[in-house]
Order: sequence, then structure tokens, then C-alpha cells
Amino acid sequence: MLKRALKFAIGPSIGITIGGIIIPRIMFSSLYNETYPSIPLHASLYFVVGYILSFLVFLLIEWVKSKIKSK
Repeated sequence: MLKRALKFAIGPSIGITIGGIIIPRIMFSSLYNETYPSIPLHASLYFVVGYILSFLVFLLIEWVKSKIKSK
């Protein structure tokens, strides 16, 4: 269950990073000024937070599925 959750969390966290940081920074570069962190730092923070949240959500889903199967 843990290994599946760890593997599953990679995809959504990459999507969160690309959709939340990379694409907006490229398309709307005039909206971002020097107060924002650098792109690698910002992207890595989004990736880590997105990975943790995706892992926890998928782990919760797997736990609920296992409880339902056991009944």
C-alpha cells in the first residue's frame, strides 16, 4: 500500500509543478517580479508539497478501500 502511494504521488506532483509554476511563469512572465523566488526553488517547493499531499490522499484512498474489502 505504501509503495503504491509513493509511486502514484509522482504524477500528480509533477502536474502540479508544471501547471502551477512552469506554465504561468513562461506565459505571464510580466506578472512575476523580483519578490518571487527563483523558478527552480519555487518549482521544487511546489513539487515537494504536491508530492506529500498526493501521497497522503492516495494513502487515505487505499486505506478506505482495504476497510471496505475487509467487511
